[in-house]
Amino acid sequence: MATGNRALPTVGKAFLALYAVFAAFPLYWTLNTALKPLELINTFPPTLYPEVLNLSAFQWVFSNSRAVSSIIDSLIIASGTTILSVILGAMAGYAFSRHANRIDPGGNVSFWLLSTRMFPPIAVVLPMFFIFGWLNLQDTHLGLILLYLTFNLPLATWLMRDFFNKIPVSYEEAAYVDGYSQLQTFRKVVFPLVRPGLIATTMLSWVFAWNEFIFALIITGDNVSPYPTIIPTLILSNQILWDQIMAMAVVVAIPPTLILIAFRKHIIEGMTLGMAEV
Repeated sequence: MATGNRALPTVGKAFLALYAVFAAFPLYWTLNTALKPLELINTFPPTLYPEVLNLSAFQWVFSNSRAVSSIIDSLIIASGTTILSVILGAMAGYAFSRHANRIDPGGNVSFWLLSTRMFPPIAVVLPMFFIFGWLNLQDTHLGLILLYLTFNLPLATWLMRDFFNKIPVSYEEAAYVDGYSQLQTFRKVVFPLVRPGLIATTMLSWVFAWNEFIFALIITGDNVSPYPTIIPTLILSNQILWDQIMAMAVVVAIPPTLILIAFRKHIIEGMTLGMAEV
C-alpha cells in the first residue's frame, strides 16, 4: 500500500508534465513559425525547429509604423478601459454589496447588469456603429474605451460585488466606531482586503480590451488601429505572411504575460476569494 501511495504523486506529476507540454506546444509553434523564413514555413513535413534562424518578422514588427502604432493604440485603449472599469466597478460593486436594499430592492438592476454579458457582442455591432458615428467617436481612442467600458463595467461590478460580500460588515462597523467616515473605511479597511479580487478583475478587464477584434474592426479606421485589426491585413491575395502574423502574436502576448507573472499570487488569491469565506 505504501508503494502504491508513493506512486500516485509520481503519476500525477507525469500527467501534469504531459499536460504542460500539450498546453505549451502551440506557444512554441508560434515562436517557431515566427523565426522561420516565409518560404520554409509551408514545407512538408514541417520542421520542429527553425533550421535557418530568421529575425526579419520581428524586425518588421518593431520597425513598421503601422505595427508599432497598432500596439501603442491597443495599450492606450486597454489601459484606459481597465482603469475606468476597475475604479467604477469597485465603487458600484461596493454600493450593491452594502446598500442593495436601497438601490436594488427587487434585484432588477443586478439582473440587467448580468444580462449584458448574456448576448454576443456582434449582435449590437451595427447599432453601435451608427451611434458612435452620430457622436463623432468613431476611429478614436475614447470611442473604443467607452465602448469596451459598457461591456467590462458590468462584469467588474458583478465580480467586485461578490468580493465585497465576502468581507464581514463588522470590520466596517468597527472602523465607524473609531471615527472613520464611509470613504475612509472603504479606502483604509475594505479596499486592502479585496485587493487580490481587484487584481483578478483587472486582469479579466485587460484581456477583454486587449484581444477584442469585432468592435475594433468596425469602429476604428485610419487614425486608430488596434493590433487585432492589423493581423487580417497580413493575409494577401496570393499568400499569407505567417512569419509576420506569428511574430506579432508573440510580441502582443508579452504584456499580459508579464502582468500575469508579476501579479500571479494576487490573482490566485482573488480567484479563491470569490469561493471561500474570509
